[in-house]
Amino acid sequence: MGHDDEGTAVPGGPLDPPAGSPAELGPAGRVQQRRRLRPGTGSRGRRPLRWLGPWAPAIAVSLLFLLLAANPASAAGGELVATASSAAGSGNSSTPYIQHVVMVLLENQELYDIQANGPYEDYLSSTYGNVTNFYAACHPSAPNYLALIAATTEQCGSDNWNNYTETTIGTLLQAKGLTWESYAQDLPLTACTNPGSATSGLFATRHVPFLYFSADTKWKAYCHLHLHTGQRFQEDVANGTLANYSFYTPNLCNDGHNPCGGNTTLAQMALQADTWLRGFLSPILNHTGVYNTAAERSLIAHTLFIITYDEGTGLNDYSGYVVPGITHGDNYAWCAANGGPAGAAVCGGHVFCVFVSPYSVGTTFTQNDSDYGIVHTVEWLFHLPHLDNQGHYDASSGFPVMKSLFSFKSNGK
Repeated sequence: MGHDDEGTAVPGGPLDPPAGSPAELGPAGRVQQRRRLRPGTGSRGRRPLRWLGPWAPAIAVSLLFLLLAANPASAAGGELVATASSAAGSGNSSTPYIQHVVMVLLENQELYDIQANGPYEDYLSSTYGNVTNFYAACHPSAPNYLALIAATTEQCGSDNWNNYTETTIGTLLQAKGLTWESYAQDLPLTACTNPGSATSGLFATRHVPFLYFSADTKWKAYCHLHLHTGQRFQEDVANGTLANYSFYTPNLCNDGHNPCGGNTTLAQMALQADTWLRGFLSPILNHTGVYNTAAERSLIAHTLFIITYDEGTGLNDYSGYVVPGITHGDNYAWCAANGGPAGAAVCGGHVFCVFVSPYSVGTTFTQNDSDYGIVHTVEWLFHLPHLDNQGHYDASSGFPVMKSLFSFKSNGK
């Protein structure tokens, strides 16, 4: 069954400027709040725009966003926060507010390590949609990647390549006439023709989940149409041609998996990934360099970036939670046998997760959730049916849609 619409945008969505929306990092690296005045009113209660009559509020807000757009970054290297009011489009409820989703996974850190050693990610979580109780499915990497595109409960305990027949989010999108792509840095030429032995250098097949599913690899030409290099992602964003759904895989240095550049401790590797993420995402949000195009601005006005970690590594790396009604399946059995909480449905560690979009400014989601909840949320955003794979985790109330992260109640029709 698909997901029903639930109304139009609420105040703070594309129809109204969000109250007290954060703007940029201040000199001390903290998120600053701009003082809000009544539209058309000066700091002492005067009305310098009174002569404009009823048009004064709209003109004042438009002038504000023009001024902000002219200063995309602070001296401290922060960035202009995209808000729904600055997004392209009229807010017509029949038009999706989020039209593109980009999934980015980093590697092997607990939430507390990111809070201590990831200044850019800390900035993102305090500014955009913060998921405070997010848990990876299990260990090691592969099962979490698979869960994020197919809501599967398979392969806990193994990074081995397998050829699965389940439906993926790509299949659902294509059936609805929508598009999807997978991008990977250091992508080898053999990834589509021989994924089981393609891992080499800074590329790992286990971090490119679409390569595990026969629906996406059985025709090599079809695989090549959907699997691209990281450079291609940059081009697609700059040209405004990004697919509706993208899965972006950094290489093993940039995602923090490998100790690179002399980094050896978890804290150093957390900062390593955080530094890469800033270099990757900040120019896109700021529309700088190759991204300084009208097409890119229009694209990002309706794009959601979901950034999380595949699994936790540290003192609490088997933390998770119980889902009523789930008492079987690979995750459940593996968690019970490997030190997870009693009766846990997921036990991959408490990890960082943030939703970055013009419609996710200053929002939070505090319920327990996991990789399956991300799939559930993507289905809701694009009005897709559930995957209906084994376990049906993407349809479970234990892995809910993260609606409170958005300023709208329904993503168009």
